[in-house]
Amino acid sequence: MAKFYAVRAGRKTGVFTTWAECEAQVKGFKGAEYKRFPTREAADDYLRGGGEKTQPKTTSAPKEPKDRLDVYVDGSYSKGHYSWAFAVYDNDQLIHHDAGVGTNKEAGSMNNVAGELAAAMRAAKWARANRKSIVIHHDYQGISSWVDGSWRAKNDMTQAYKTFMANYRDIVSFNKVAGHTGVEGNELADKLAREALGI
Repeated sequence: MAKFYAVRAGRKTGVFTTWAECEAQVKGFKGAEYKRFPTREAADDYLRGGGEKTQPKTTSAPKEPKDRLDVYVDGSYSKGHYSWAFAVYDNDQLIHHDAGVGTNKEAGSMNNVAGELAAAMRAAKWARANRKSIVIHHDYQGISSWVDGSWRAKNDMTQAYKTFMANYRDIVSFNKVAGHTGVEGNELADKLAREALGI
């Protein structure tokens, strides 16, 4: 059955035919107003001010049921030590988070990037153990680019990361987000990583 997503308040307004297009306009947008309709006519009517009014949505996670959980990862670095953190969301609800301090001295030479790599790998392991599929939202490009080959893995750490993640491609996908822009999951992962180092 066809679905139409009407965005009355968002980055762009209008009618969209996929959730991904709608989500791009409303996710993280304060005061977003949107709704799904079975017909284009009903969606157009909603945009003209008709139909049931919705309360403004201020959360950043989507309301549409999905088959993949959202996982935000981040890392931090201070005084020769790095940390990792990830936060798991299921349709707007935080369902799990974890953080810790890295122990690989060689990885520490990559500063906070070492923590981001560790967070992504731990998130993938968590997903496998819990029989879930996930989208890893990351603010450092290498998290996805070393996996898909668009960046060349030049050192031992990035090569090990690429090899590790190759075993999880069936349950892990990636989405680049801008860091420190108010996205709840991204901010939480950053906070957890810093707290793990006591900063």
